[in-house]
Amino acid sequence: MEDDKKYLRLFFDMDNTLTRSRTPITDEMHTLLGSLPCTIVAVSGQTADAVIKQLKGLDCYVLGQNGNDARYGEETLWHNTLTEDEKAAIYDHIASLPRTWDVPDENDLIEDRGCSISFSLYGHHAPIEDKEKFDPDQAKRIGLLTEHPLNSETIEVKIGGTTTLDYLKKGLHKGYNIARLCEYKDWNLDTCLYFGDALFPDGNDETVIGVIDTRAVKNPDDTYEQLTQMFS
Repeated sequence: MEDDKKYLRLFFDMDNTLTRSRTPITDEMHTLLGSLPCTIVAVSGQTADAVIKQLKGLDCYVLGQNGNDARYGEETLWHNTLTEDEKAAIYDHIASLPRTWDVPDENDLIEDRGCSISFSLYGHHAPIEDKEKFDPDQAKRIGLLTEHPLNSETIEVKIGGTTTLDYLKKGLHKGYNIARLCEYKDWNLDTCLYFGDALFPDGNDETVIGVIDTRAVKNPDDTYEQLTQMFS
């Protein structure tokens, strides 16, 4: 489409958008992204180091932990960390959430990533096929947050990844950090486009809506197809 030609910077969620949960991007996706006439930005709840590994050397900006750990190459652009009091409040909320299902490993549910805490209802390193079947429509996570909301003046929680709830400083979400990077680089917001699978209410991509243009995707195959159509 002719209107797509205005986009000079493409922002992507990672899990379920560029790749399956916690896995490297495919060689085909790597080749496609590297061939696009655009600056690439990866935005994920994962740590920046983990995202960099998933991208397999792709030249791009990385906004890890929902943008609170921002990198380009060897340069750290900014790094926002949770306080000990904020972490304690997050652990208290996680402890308040009831569970009616078995998990493969009780020690694989919580990851303190520094700038955020990620709680997987099933297990961060559980088999990917099991994770994708566990909460495909986010109903379990939406239900938990509806029945047991987080009440805090300083932190918020978003549905992210395949099985996770992401806890971060209130307001320092993907939308805020994408806007911060655009201001930092003096990028025109009208030239930026975001792809994500969690643009639904309380999804961790929702906060990007209204900051820059967005496109919903179903999975990495859908992302690949949309990009191919845009730049064919």
